[in-house]
Amino acid sequence: MPTDQPKDLDLTALLRVLRRAALPLLATALLLAGLTYLLSGSRPAVYEGSASVAALPTGSGNSVIVQTLVTAPPLPPAVVERALRSPAVWDSALAELRRTTPDSPARRELLGTLRAEASAGDTRSVALSAEVNQDFVGVYEVAVRAPTPELARAAADAFARALLDWDRERALGGIVRARQNLVTERDDLTARIAAAPTALDERTLERLRGDVVQRLQQVEVLEQTVSGTLSALSGAVRPQDPVAPRPLRDALVVFGATLFFGVLGLSLLDGVRPRVRGPEDLRGLGVSVLGTLPPLAGRRGARGGLGWARQGVFREQLEFVRVGVLAELAGHERPALVVSSTGVADGKSTVTAGLALSLSGHGLRVLVVDADVFRRTQESYWLAGSGAAARDLPGDFRLWEEVAPGVSLLSSRASRLEPAHFEAEIRRLLPGYDLALVDTPPALKIADTLALARRLDGMILVTDAAAPRVPLERLVEDTGRLGVRLLGFVVNRYRDAAVGGDYAYGSLGRAERPAEVTR
Repeated sequence: MPTDQPKDLDLTALLRVLRRAALPLLATALLLAGLTYLLSGSRPAVYEGSASVAALPTGSGNSVIVQTLVTAPPLPPAVVERALRSPAVWDSALAELRRTTPDSPARRELLGTLRAEASAGDTRSVALSAEVNQDFVGVYEVAVRAPTPELARAAADAFARALLDWDRERALGGIVRARQNLVTERDDLTARIAAAPTALDERTLERLRGDVVQRLQQVEVLEQTVSGTLSALSGAVRPQDPVAPRPLRDALVVFGATLFFGVLGLSLLDGVRPRVRGPEDLRGLGVSVLGTLPPLAGRRGARGGLGWARQGVFREQLEFVRVGVLAELAGHERPALVVSSTGVADGKSTVTAGLALSLSGHGLRVLVVDADVFRRTQESYWLAGSGAAARDLPGDFRLWEEVAPGVSLLSSRASRLEPAHFEAEIRRLLPGYDLALVDTPPALKIADTLALARRLDGMILVTDAAAPRVPLERLVEDTGRLGVRLLGFVVNRYRDAAVGGDYAYGSLGRAERPAEVTR
């Protein structure tokens, strides 16, 4: 039964999922990247101009202003940014832009865009970046995007000047209030002079009024020269290259994002699927487990020869599979067994070839049938360096005798699996062998696999140790419904099967021929 123990992340299973989805995922990423490139390239060019504004230390050192009103404090960057996006600065900048640039469709487009952004409160075409210290002294960059280089430069300058004017008005507000205070004080002194009771009081008030008038004159001069804490540093330069669109960059971003989220999605989907984690999960399906096989080191991509079948731990575990198969076949004479799986890359062909070697190593004569007409993996296994000669048989069949001691190979040149033809040829040849192992296409991929299994004497189902459980349940149900005798499962790439791998027999020789399997 399935266990409730926590399982580690099976990277091998995840890599197999990614490998199967690699081509569709790459094709999707390339398609989306290509469409992004075309769509991005069709958009109009956008240029960005930027003007620099300096934030200077405060404090004019003028005693008149210090005595009449505190000077305006320096502004944090957040306040400057809010000021840049204020209606006063925005309206002033748009008016300056209309005044300094000729009318054109591009200008009308830019003004319309800026007005729309101002109304929506989303002023994305105008940006402010700050490099200031803790005293808020430093440099601000005012950047504006526009459809032409000239408009980008002019708009950046217009917004920078509008921001400077706003800062000047902020500083001027203090000067104006200082002047108003002095004017009020002067008028009060004038009224008191007119009502002075003595000449001494009148002369004293006259001196005070003269000081106020002098300070008022100084404030009126400062009112004409006030500049605030911000000052122009450098005007905008005409941009040479557009900042958008960037088709190549956009395409690469979409390509990378598609791959990333595709892999993430596949990982999540693979994680939520119920999977087989070992023999315990398979026994819950009511079918025997004939044996478990460890992962083969370096097996991936090695298509020729059978050197992998002689690896100690793998070979020893095949012995358990052999014992399990023979136990299920007790009383059957010369059986023909289908070896299949639910999907591709589960290792059915590997198990077929390895089991044939194990059986022949114990004196049984084995007929290996390559019925997977779409891949013919058994031919690549057995014919690599064997030197065996093919014998043509009726019905597009070919037979290689003694491709290995005690093993012959039957294959077909047909392009489709015909169950009746394969059964007839297998039954015709089987009297010369103790049993036949038939490597077929995956049972849930090609329907004729189950049709052939129904005609023969049994079926061995090979499954990956991390295979999805649902297809296995479906296949077990199908075999029962069609009357196929399912001998059991062979769990391939089961990591725990490698435990104790330092204990294995040496090279298997031709053992003394055991008694044949009898009915």
